[in-house]
Amino acid sequence: MSERLRHLQRQQTLLREHLAWIETEIARETSAAPNDSKESIIPTLSAPSVSLGDTGATVASLPSSPPSNTIDPDALIERYSEDEKQNPKDIRRGCLIVFAAALGLLTLGVTAIWWFGYR
Repeated sequence: MSERLRHLQRQQTLLREHLAWIETEIARETSAAPNDSKESIIPTLSAPSVSLGDTGATVASLPSSPPSNTIDPDALIERYSEDEKQNPKDIRRGCLIVFAAALGLLTLGVTAIWWFGYR
């Protein structure tokens, strides 16, 4: 599995978990809020659907109901801690890129000084 695909899947999972957390927070706040007649009611929207062309079939682009499980933050940290550990190969590649860029800028600077200053 490519690194980009793995990263995108992890981001997708994180977003789903974040949406589930938001839904639980909204549910908690609405149950804790006093029933006040001045309070505005926010309408809920159904998931938009995407047409599949001539087949007439449609696919909902959002899940119809949010996940009902609650997420423990400590469990999330444990689950993703392995993915976030520093990879020496990536660090080495980054250092080499920064070194090459710095060497290129130094060369460009010396060339500019020689070209404009001593000619």
